[in-house]
Amino acid sequence: MKILAPLRHSDEVVPLLEAGADEFFCGLTPPDWETRFGQAWANRRAPQSAGVPDGADFERIIIRAENRPVYVALNAPGFPSEAVAILSSFGADLLNRGAAGLIVADMDLLQALIEAGHGSYLHLSSLATCINAGAAKFYRDLGMRRIILPRHLTLSEIEAIQIPDMEFETFLLNDGCVFEEGLCATTHAAGAFCTLDGEGDEMVSPETRERYAFWKWTLNHCGCRTGNDYPMGPCGLCAIPRLLRAGIASFKVVGREASLPRKEASVRIAALALCLAREGAGPEDIRQAVIDLRGSPQMCEERHLCYYPDLWERKESVC
Repeated sequence: MKILAPLRHSDEVVPLLEAGADEFFCGLTPPDWETRFGQAWANRRAPQSAGVPDGADFERIIIRAENRPVYVALNAPGFPSEAVAILSSFGADLLNRGAAGLIVADMDLLQALIEAGHGSYLHLSSLATCINAGAAKFYRDLGMRRIILPRHLTLSEIEAIQIPDMEFETFLLNDGCVFEEGLCATTHAAGAFCTLDGEGDEMVSPETRERYAFWKWTLNHCGCRTGNDYPMGPCGLCAIPRLLRAGIASFKVVGREASLPRKEASVRIAALALCLAREGAGPEDIRQAVIDLRGSPQMCEERHLCYYPDLWERKESVC
């Protein structure tokens, strides 16, 4: 039952701890990676805007975290074949330098790290799209420790995937995705073209296009807006009580590339919601607490920001 916070620099560690973070995740690129592989990314986010600058800063992160877990993402959906051995060695070095685990999606890299004896330090990235208990058992039997569940699973699907001897992590705040990320054969290196409309929508009604445009706008933090300095983006805070009952181990606040004030506000409101849930608050209580802080009640009441809208399933009228 931990709040997992994003990092891109050691200067962020202490403020995020004070905001309520229990553990951290970050991205790091091997030395000379660009020389060898050009613009290919070692993890899902751009190294310039979201990555830890270098190994020295990573070591400062470990020191300042003071024994809180720090996980490193090496979770690009695929790599050039010659990169796997480099990343496997780099991952082993990160573990030796204090990383608590590695977040991985590519099966070749998973296999290399498992064969090197690091299976118990591996977290399966949401980009691997583990969506049922059978797949979860497969990864557990490989010796992996945690599965990060994809964004688009419903609460019922999350409950159904739970198996013994495996930790599960769910998305809690920020950064929606138009498609199922692990099944999307694109790369963010090409820009966020998934939010753009292409050709072929001539038969789609203007009303449907308008609703679709509004939905994409909410995924992008309502045009990168805030409410009382709290991000106005995808949010699963009200679902924490049910996720706790399901046995979720970690709640992920997304946004390694975000500013520190944005990260702090996200972690602070997430920690508040988790505290309320631990004290017995239900979804309605948490929703009201969030509205009191963030404002914009209509965005919650109409489920526009919900990561888990099935929490508020409506009964259709028979009339």
